[in-house]
Amino acid sequence: MAVRIRLQRLGRKKRPYYRLVAADARAQRDGVFLERLGHYNPITEPADVEIDEEKALKWLRRGAQPSDTAKRLLSQQGIWKKFTYEKLGKPLPDAEESATDEPPEGTETSPSEDEQEVLHTEDTSEPVEENSESTEAASESSEEE
Repeated sequence: MAVRIRLQRLGRKKRPYYRLVAADARAQRDGVFLERLGHYNPITEPADVEIDEEKALKWLRRGAQPSDTAKRLLSQQGIWKKFTYEKLGKPLPDAEESATDEPPEGTETSPSEDEQEVLHTEDTSEPVEENSESTEAASESSEEE
């Protein structure tokens, strides 16, 4: 049985409201469905989209093919991207960035040796300039004698 993830139209005339459902491809648009995955209300501003991620991923893993509009809604929610990365066996790029940006809990971050040298030279740069002026003055007074 070929399964499609598609929209089922509800609501009254000129006021559409859709359910996102997993249904047999041979079934009518508003007919029998296997499972309800979420809903979509295009009338509200911004459009109200709510999709159960676990249910949608379950049907995608089983081979359900989304319609064009359903695929667009899944993409907006980030579910399609998650599924394609899972299918390719790659981790999500968002997970990698957050893992590298944040240090493990309970560890203190201290500046590296290079950063410490930069901090040290910046702290001592002002007194060095004052010292250089005083050494110049001292060298000038010794030259005058």
